[in-house]
Amino acid sequence: MNTLNKSDFFWLALLGAIIATLCDANHVYTQTLSYPNPFFAGQAWWVFPGFFLVFAFMGITYVTLVRVVQGVMPVANSQIAGNAPAMVEALVTFALVYLLSGFGNESPGLLSLIFFGTFFLRLAVTYERGWLLLLAILLGIGGMVGEGLISLFGQVSYRHVDVFGVPYWLGGLYMHGALALRESVRYFIYR
Repeated sequence: MNTLNKSDFFWLALLGAIIATLCDANHVYTQTLSYPNPFFAGQAWWVFPGFFLVFAFMGITYVTLVRVVQGVMPVANSQIAGNAPAMVEALVTFALVYLLSGFGNESPGLLSLIFFGTFFLRLAVTYERGWLLLLAILLGIGGMVGEGLISLFGQVSYRHVDVFGVPYWLGGLYMHGALALRESVRYFIYR
């Protein structure tokens, strides 16, 4: 494995924060969520820096966790250099799912079915499914708990709430993010 460089995590976090902030703006526009004290375009001042920190944390956690599980499950392909087309495909798919969550937010049950169903279809045709499923479950639960805490502290409100201040479909959105995270880490960190 190549030596890990802090600047690689920076670029991963920056790209993730840009994409997520733009998609979050769609959530504001479609009234999927709202912030009590908007700063710019309906978003709170902390949205972009928050996403940046979250994506840096996810990259560091990925690299750490993949080392921990490598003796238990196949992860060799998830630790080798990735390529731009695979990363772009995973990021575009994630962004499309994210955007769909905004435009389809008035049908949360249908969104949940679509997001979880399409995730499992994607899981069925990818490599190292056990690792990806573990990563997706951690992201799904972690994302829902994290956003639920932000909601609990009154910093964001979702239009439809199912559990812990957030909609069920949010877990499916984060699970799709596992594929984007894996390909982004492979491209930026393991190059």
